Amino acid sequence: MTTATHLPLSPLPEAEMDHILAEFHRDGYCILRNVLTPDEIEALITAIDRIFIDERFAANRQGPFIAVRLFETHPIFEQMLTREPIITLVERLLGDDCHLIAENAVRNRPGEAISQFHVDDLLIFPVAEGMDRHDPRLTMPVHVLTVQMPLTPVHELADGPSQYIPGSHYSGRQPNDSEHPDFEGRQPVSIFTEPGDLYLHNGQCWHRGAPNTSEKTRYLFQLSFSRRWVSQRFYPFVNYQLPPGVYERADQRRRRVLGFHTKGAYG
Repeated sequence: MTTATHLPLSPLPEAEMDHILAEFHRDGYCILRNVLTPDEIEALITAIDRIFIDERFAANRQGPFIAVRLFETHPIFEQMLTREPIITLVERLLGDDCHLIAENAVRNRPGEAISQFHVDDLLIFPVAEGMDRHDPRLTMPVHVLTVQMPLTPVHELADGPSQYIPGSHYSGRQPNDSEHPDFEGRQPVSIFTEPGDLYLHNGQCWHRGAPNTSEKTRYLFQLSFSRRWVSQRFYPFVNYQLPPGVYERADQRRRRVLGFHTKGAYG
């Protein structure tokens, strides 16, 4: 767990990277402190608010408090796709040919949340009948992960923190209770953060956003990445076209993150 004033725009030292990766593989999530700068936080909040009030971005709204395909809307979101030390950490987990599958924001006001425990999209590694869980000697494969960046303080349960069940990516099951799950006696852990902190999770780890019962609006910026074989989720999918300016402004690494790969398996 990092404690520097603000992390430099470079990969983490190897020893620190190894510690974070070990924590991620063990628990299904990990935390980095003090990553984003105050200027970045302010720019991200301003750009997110713009999506919800500017009708030019109506197609980027998914319901009342979720925004999608943010890289289409403002250069700050393009820059975050390859922001260090995030991208190198992601590449260590998913491979140098990984790509983005979603860049979203959650702006949930009091009473709004995705508040049931879940795994992302679908259960990838179900256990067979008679198995209690996956063997703890395994390092569970990671095919999809999400980087969560709270842009407002999350200091108490009323603020709607993300919650995780440590080790539940080894369960091979959906959560055993959508409100109060446990895995081998482990209860939900709330992630309390300052703006600029971030955390990564394996999509198979049981998690939720606790209900926001405060009087504040919670801002959460999200980057979801996958291994190359997992398809991107840019609506309308097959017919999706990246805005030309986004491609033109991108260097080779960012173009690959956006899905412009060299030839590979299956053509």
